[in-house]
Amino acid sequence: MRFFAGVVVTIVVIIIIGLIIIYSGWYNVSAANKEKGFPRWVLNTTMDNSVEKHAEGILVPALNSPEMIKEGFAHYNEMCKGCHGAPGKNETEIAKGLNPKAPDLSRSAKEMPPEELFWVTKNGIKMTGMPAWGLTHSDDKIWAMVAFLEQLPGMSGAEYDSMEAAAPKEDVE
Repeated sequence: MRFFAGVVVTIVVIIIIGLIIIYSGWYNVSAANKEKGFPRWVLNTTMDNSVEKHAEGILVPALNSPEMIKEGFAHYNEMCKGCHGAPGKNETEIAKGLNPKAPDLSRSAKEMPPEELFWVTKNGIKMTGMPAWGLTHSDDKIWAMVAFLEQLPGMSGAEYDSMEAAAPKEDVE
């Protein structure tokens, strides 16, 4: 019985501390305030595990079609480059102001399997600035973006510039 009472008291104390943090304004939500330590670990671990869990069972189509990669590039260049960057491009003002910082996909896209890249691109990530492109784009268009992302790591600035020069200048839908 003492053990149960101890557990209940511990839970109540944790809830009270949580409410104090929430209602006191103590926690700084400013985008200029970079997360460190335990809060950063909690947020990153939660995101990583959520993406992995929700991407389970997604079937990955063939992603090596040049047309698909070209379409994915057009979408990336129009909608993603400003936050995630591109080979040989300077960081934008938007990217500098994001917290958490958007990953540099020319390096980090290789760390995620295609089904996770698809899930994140389609569904976005809450409170990070990553939009849910699935609200405005078909799965085929999102898979095209993933096909391009699979090519992005290791792409040189000159290769990116060449794709940019060859891309049509109209808006991507």
